[in-house]
Amino acid sequence: MKAFWEYLFKEWFRQVGEALLVAFLVTTFVFTTVGVVGQSMFPTLRNGERVLVPKWETWLVRFGLTEWRRGEIAILKPPEGTPFSTARFPVLGFSFRAFFIKRIVAVPGDEVYIERGVVHVNGVPLQETHITQHLSPWPDSFPGVCYKDGRLTRIITQQGDFPVDLLPAYLRPLKEMLLPPSKEVLERSRLEEACEVGRIKLKKGYYFVMGDNRTLGGSEDSRTFGPVPQEAIAGRASFVWWPIFVRDEGGLRLNLRRLSPPGVYDPHSAPPSLQQVISPGPQ
Repeated sequence: MKAFWEYLFKEWFRQVGEALLVAFLVTTFVFTTVGVVGQSMFPTLRNGERVLVPKWETWLVRFGLTEWRRGEIAILKPPEGTPFSTARFPVLGFSFRAFFIKRIVAVPGDEVYIERGVVHVNGVPLQETHITQHLSPWPDSFPGVCYKDGRLTRIITQQGDFPVDLLPAYLRPLKEMLLPPSKEVLERSRLEEACEVGRIKLKKGYYFVMGDNRTLGGSEDSRTFGPVPQEAIAGRASFVWWPIFVRDEGGLRLNLRRLSPPGVYDPHSAPPSLQQVISPGPQ
């Protein structure tokens, strides 16, 4: 019997254990792959595609050796309590907080807001032609803020209208990052509740993320749950590796491709009028 257990340990348990250890080390420190579920990153990514995530970049960011950049596609956990952020594990049936895949549009130190579907970073509207060439963004604005007698009363997000004293926990960091309202709104608030599109100044360690699908209900992102902390970002989607081939109107084509930040975020290819937007934000 002793010989049987020794055989079982040497030929099965040890080999399986070693394989699991190697897999853990590779996916934790080298790379992993993530499947795209849904259409929130359309037209850049499609449902069912799989992307490569270099995990060493995540550790470099966590150790302060580099930073996530505007335009990169992030794999992230939304804040706890975010609506529709939980999924159910197949067969076993338990719930868990799913990873989201979104684009980083603003980094720590940036001032950001959205007005009628156009993202403004540091006072300049982003010309996101990689999106607008394929779809028409819904003309929403974010964040909506309301004041009465000079005091903030409500914050309006993609998810709903929240009285300040009833803000869910995941929106409290957003409240802290709101810039003071305009003089006009302050003056009007002395007579009645006055609302406008607010401005967010991202504090250190926080990022503003959005899906590329800007149609109505196309993406749940920072317009729903506010800016996300650096520790919520698990990595960057760098490459689409599956499916290798796809069939479209032109027939069968190769689907392998890098996921580089679009030109509007690249300081070397953007027009001069946008240079102030894509230069590194103050930390």
